[in-house]
Amino acid sequence: MNRKLKNDIIIVAVLLICSAAWLFFSRSGASVRTGESVNVVITVDGEEVYRGPVSPADGKLRIDGKNGGYNVFTAERASDGSIGLRCLEADCPDKICVHTGLVTLPDEPIVCLPHRVSAHVTE
Repeated sequence: MNRKLKNDIIIVAVLLICSAAWLFFSRSGASVRTGESVNVVITVDGEEVYRGPVSPADGKLRIDGKNGGYNVFTAERASDGSIGLRCLEADCPDKICVHTGLVTLPDEPIVCLPHRVSAHVTE
């Protein structure tokens, strides 16, 4: 085996190991919420309208959007036992916020552009 091919194999192996380590540690650093509530931040048009805990027992949290619309959020427990935030309903035309699903990772957003509403889980 010539020297150039051997060096290429070593470089590729090191890159694969580094990539695998980065994926492992980036996922393990996100804490899984197994308590009774999750802390969230909700903003409307860049202004914070709610910051605090939300639990499945609290029921629904209705947020009025910028242009008269609304979004309804709730906390839910995932199949792995973690707790997260979900947009249950909205009166926007595209419903991207509703289709986002359950968000459990910190700073993973749920966004409703027509209403200018953004919500995310915090540490």
